[in-house]
Amino acid sequence: MEKRAMSNKWRNLHADKIVSAAEATQKIRPGDRVFIGSACGEPQELVRALVEHGDHLADMELIHVLTLGVAPYTQAKYAHSFRPNAFFIGNSVREAVNTARADYTPVFLSQVPQLFRSRRLGIDVALVMVSPPDDYGNCSLGVSVDITKAAVETAKLVIAQVNRHMPRAHGNCFLNVRQIHFLVPHDEPLLEWPVAGEADEVTRRIAQHLNRLIPDGSTLQLGIGRIPDAVLSTLTDKNDLGIHTEMFSDGVLKLARQGVITGRAKTLNPGKIVGSFAAGSRELFEFMDDNPQIEMHPSEYTNSPFVIAGHDNMVAINAALEIDLTGQVVADSIGQTLYSGIGGHADFIRGAALAKNGKPIIAMPSTADTPEGVRSRIVATIQEGAGVITTRGDTHYVVTEYGVAFLHGKTMRERAMSLISIAHPDFRAELLHAAKRRRIVYPNQIMPPAQAPYPAQYEETITLRTGEKVFVRPIRPDDEPMMREMFYEFSEQTKYLRYHAALKAMPHNKMQIFCTVDYDTEMALIGLVGPPGAEQIIAVSRYMTDAEKRSAEVAFTVQDDWQRKGLGTYFFEKLVKIGVERGIKEFQAYVLVENAGMLKIFHRSGFVVETETEGDVVRVTMRLPEVEKDGKRRK
Repeated sequence: MEKRAMSNKWRNLHADKIVSAAEATQKIRPGDRVFIGSACGEPQELVRALVEHGDHLADMELIHVLTLGVAPYTQAKYAHSFRPNAFFIGNSVREAVNTARADYTPVFLSQVPQLFRSRRLGIDVALVMVSPPDDYGNCSLGVSVDITKAAVETAKLVIAQVNRHMPRAHGNCFLNVRQIHFLVPHDEPLLEWPVAGEADEVTRRIAQHLNRLIPDGSTLQLGIGRIPDAVLSTLTDKNDLGIHTEMFSDGVLKLARQGVITGRAKTLNPGKIVGSFAAGSRELFEFMDDNPQIEMHPSEYTNSPFVIAGHDNMVAINAALEIDLTGQVVADSIGQTLYSGIGGHADFIRGAALAKNGKPIIAMPSTADTPEGVRSRIVATIQEGAGVITTRGDTHYVVTEYGVAFLHGKTMRERAMSLISIAHPDFRAELLHAAKRRRIVYPNQIMPPAQAPYPAQYEETITLRTGEKVFVRPIRPDDEPMMREMFYEFSEQTKYLRYHAALKAMPHNKMQIFCTVDYDTEMALIGLVGPPGAEQIIAVSRYMTDAEKRSAEVAFTVQDDWQRKGLGTYFFEKLVKIGVERGIKEFQAYVLVENAGMLKIFHRSGFVVETETEGDVVRVTMRLPEVEKDGKRRK
């Protein structure tokens, strides 16, 4: 990058356009609407000159997206000169926006270029940063194309800081010097996005849940922050992932170098990493330079829901600040405080929902630290003044450290139960009471006690001897609809063997008891098959301990079509292992005499087995074998 950029040939060819930053900004007039390049592509030298010249200007509107610099023009002393107008609220402008010294325009970034082109938001001056021109006079917008290209193409006056540190990116990101009125040569390191620190336990658990939602060959959209970086770090076991995103950072760089991101399976721009801006380190910028694997495109392309929907297996992962029990997602405000912006959130959520096998995902920690203390991000009702970015009809997947809730096509009751199940345990009772007051859930709905957190450590994916994969996890109260479906799929024989009676129905008041366990005196595991969102339960196992927690009664059931594949043995052994780890020494089961399959599993368990037959029921008692000092088992 630096060798090519060091050439001064372009200076001679375009000497008539070369001026200093001070000279260039003096061309700006009072009342102009000025666009400033975004994020790591901010033209820092031009911004400094603009502010220094600010005393001679008045009533200027400054248009920008995400600002990483100090944004001195937001200071109160410049209020007579500059009125910032942000499409996205970063740290540098948040106070100004919330104290009415700056404006925020809530709009989908995919639609901003049309605002410029139609002159509904006409740009008078564009201040941007570009790479040095090549022999044909073409400059690259490098790390920041987004809405910058449209601003340049529609502005009356274009001033470009020419910086050899700006990577010459490929894609629809080039300007010719004929489109630029003034060139300001000034080399300086690009602004860098701070590298996220080591992921904490909450973030790692969220990333693990997200990993399961991303199959090989997926095309990903990820935002900025700890969760995107953490999920990218878990994807080293994936193959042929693709990227079509608004922005990308160093996590993409690492997976591209490891060969995980190839783009081979992409239906649009195959083999290419596509983004509209990059926010990361100098290493990322150097990787982008003249790299044909990376294409930078304007926001009207990257963020178009129609383009996004054209990607099969599109997975869009976006953050949220809070979500209510019906699935309304707040992402740009905390109550009446404007915090961030719409950005590409809604564009990608809607586009991924329209894509073939697409997955629009909201990912967030279950709680937030506030000056008033810890509060739940999953709430009964959104705060007054908060803005809904994703409607309840657009919300499909919600992920916290406590699991995944799939909401699309679900009733209000099912949504509420799913979201309560992935809320922090300390807030679940409060949320359930609120849902009952709003008459969203059953009046007699029960939940596990708060002191019994969901044991995510027991989640795993197993491969049967047939090659089929089954996802195993502890049961949750929101599994009731799937448990109900499984019950009514059972053959009469399976129902009889499991319940020792010819049950015809399993109403809510009975079924919810099976789905609500405290993970302490009672444990239940389920086996799931099918893609997330279209899963079905094919097996369930459980134990209940006695008062002293020294012995437990076990039971398990496997769907008819999945019997004789080793699931019964697996679930029994898994359940017993959990029980033994918790100090249980003895297990009992009540089995019909004719249930030879289950009896065989018990006798092959390695336990000391005793049986007692009463009528048509066999009581099986299984004890851990005692071990003598010489290491031999004593029966």
